[in-house]
Amino acid sequence: MASDAVQPRGAVAESYAHTERIVFAIFMIVGPLILLAACIIHPKHGVRVTSGSEYYGAAYNHTTPFYIAHTLFFLTGVTLLPAVIGLNRLVRPSHPKAAFWGLVLSAMGFVGWGAIDGMDFMTYIAGANKSLDTTTMQSYIDDALANQAVLIPISIVFTLLIIGLVVTAVGLHRVGILPLWLGLLLPIGVVGVLSFLEYPPLLIVLGGLFVCASVGTVGVRQLRTPDATVPRAAPV
Repeated sequence: MASDAVQPRGAVAESYAHTERIVFAIFMIVGPLILLAACIIHPKHGVRVTSGSEYYGAAYNHTTPFYIAHTLFFLTGVTLLPAVIGLNRLVRPSHPKAAFWGLVLSAMGFVGWGAIDGMDFMTYIAGANKSLDTTTMQSYIDDALANQAVLIPISIVFTLLIIGLVVTAVGLHRVGILPLWLGLLLPIGVVGVLSFLEYPPLLIVLGGLFVCASVGTVGVRQLRTPDATVPRAAPV
């Protein structure tokens, strides 16, 4: 009968679960690598009015690398979100509460990531237009960075991302996928990428390497053992 040729529903789900693991693993590897590339290309600058290296000045004097770096940061958000979904998918079977809050808070926080990068693109446009008065534009960018009506909601939402990543890291540790210190490199690396913008480039690259070490480790292990429901970390 025709019905005999139909694959059982459970087998279909199991087959697609295999595809999900592979796709999420790819995002876990690609997302951090894009972030690392952005950190390497990114010109040195701070994001505060008192920064030694001016935000607008970086966009004006290093327009092309500024644009490429912040475009890559934008793509990092696009690819790192599915990676975080994949991480919490691994946590969910045994720790659903950690997986739920890790994913919800992180997903909300990525909106803040996008808002910050939106400001970067605005600054790029200001810096790329060489016909604009530089003193006026520097003052405008400084005022935008000091505007608490903008900074407070963006900062609060972005903080949700960090909290969500911490919850995810703890969940990965409890499941046995990553040691806690390695999982925490994810939120530490994300904070470091933003905090080290005005310091020597090696520091911002270090933040990117932290994210690669934590998320990328799980992604590589997923690709090596795609049929494992939860790829366990080696004993430490």
